[in-house]
Amino acid sequence: MKYTHDVVIIGGGSGGLSVASGCAQLGMKTALVEREHMGGDCLHYGCVPSKALLHAAHQYAGLAAASSFTTSPAPDLPADMSRITAYIAAVIQSIAHHDSPERFRSLGADVYLAPARFLSPNEISAGEETLSAPKIVISSGSRAAVPPIPGLADTPFLTNRDVFSLPSVPESLIVLGGGPIGIELGQAFAQLGCSVTVVEMAARVLPRDDGELAAIVAGRLARDGIAVRTGTRAASVAYDRTSGFTVQTEHDGHTEVLRASSLLVATGRQANTDDLDLPAAGLEAGRGGYIPVDSKLRTAQKHIYAIGDVNGQFPFTHVAGAEAAVVVRRVALHAGGSMNYRTVPWVTYTDPELAAVGYTEDFAQQEGIQHTVVRQSFANVDRAQAEDAAEGLMKIILDRRGRVIGVQIAARGAGELLAPGIAAVRSGARLSALRAGMLPYPTMSEAYPRAVSSVLGPKLFNPKVRAVLRALFRYRGTGPVSHGAAT
Repeated sequence: MKYTHDVVIIGGGSGGLSVASGCAQLGMKTALVEREHMGGDCLHYGCVPSKALLHAAHQYAGLAAASSFTTSPAPDLPADMSRITAYIAAVIQSIAHHDSPERFRSLGADVYLAPARFLSPNEISAGEETLSAPKIVISSGSRAAVPPIPGLADTPFLTNRDVFSLPSVPESLIVLGGGPIGIELGQAFAQLGCSVTVVEMAARVLPRDDGELAAIVAGRLARDGIAVRTGTRAASVAYDRTSGFTVQTEHDGHTEVLRASSLLVATGRQANTDDLDLPAAGLEAGRGGYIPVDSKLRTAQKHIYAIGDVNGQFPFTHVAGAEAAVVVRRVALHAGGSMNYRTVPWVTYTDPELAAVGYTEDFAQQEGIQHTVVRQSFANVDRAQAEDAAEGLMKIILDRRGRVIGVQIAARGAGELLAPGIAAVRSGARLSALRAGMLPYPTMSEAYPRAVSSVLGPKLFNPKVRAVLRALFRYRGTGPVSHGAAT
């Protein structure tokens, strides 16, 4: 068969763009097919607009907080959603040129703005064009999953695709789903003055994160005025133009009727594979439309790879980028490479943020791993005290040899604080490595050396060591008067 290209990539999100960039610059004849927007959901409906919204909401909430330092109450200024959406659009535009068709064409890739559909295991249609290649990469992303709640499909509910372009701040909002998306957006709108209720089927919000740290975030949600209904199922949804949304919920056999002007569905994701005609390629989608892959990111057809949200591993942009790097090594360089998902970091961008990498305490317990947990409160970090951010906690998970296998942080700026933890988990470093080097004072990063000192301090500052030193060097001090280790 005579191929039109060396590699065809379906999807112009973060994963597909990275593969296209790498393969094209390494000399492969590369075709990139995107049906809607270059940059994918992350740029247009996910990571970028959500962080811009959160920034605007935090800034707005700061107006009220500033009244603590004024001689008179801060004026009651209503949030202007039109200005916020304009800001979000400007942020997207400032980044979009990196992902433009023109840029990728300048790198040597052929860009087709059309829907893709398999014709055979090596051929796809891109609009009216037929493309073929010995290697194909599927990176078609995902979309909001809509649960089969009676009445929901007949209502004008919101998802991440339209929530960033609202004409005004909703008067009230029900959020179905207490995962990262639902909690981030729920808190943002609450800070903008919206009355928010979150409905989550699990026993707590952020059920995939460390429970103790998730509870810190939940406490802040409560102080922001968010009503959280955990262990609760939405049984039915109705909508009326005058009265808005009515959601009937069930919890422990009891029913409750919730009402709001708007409804946001954030109950998970579904892969964008419906229109690809996977059977024509000899592939089958699994639950949620996801395409199963092996550790080398190969599908059941070994020349076809699936990366990013579509393979159902981790729905994170940085994971898609890492998977893309593996595919470029394998496809363009004919080198080895596989994914290790044990060291995937993630952040929930609430206030405070919740960041994690590696094993949590619960996961280590479930896996039967002998471990210890080092806890460090941010109440003991001077910068946190100075910035009214002392309500936070770091947990460091160590294996039986004292190696760092997990770090979780709930604190302001936790995502920025996670980098040393990521490096330690990836390298299998011992706890003491987190104290290496001199840190400027005061910074939130002091949580790391304080955590290390809480473990290593008692091993050095204790009566046995003092007795040895007194015998060797004739020291005359008594040491601490009260029992405990000095750090």
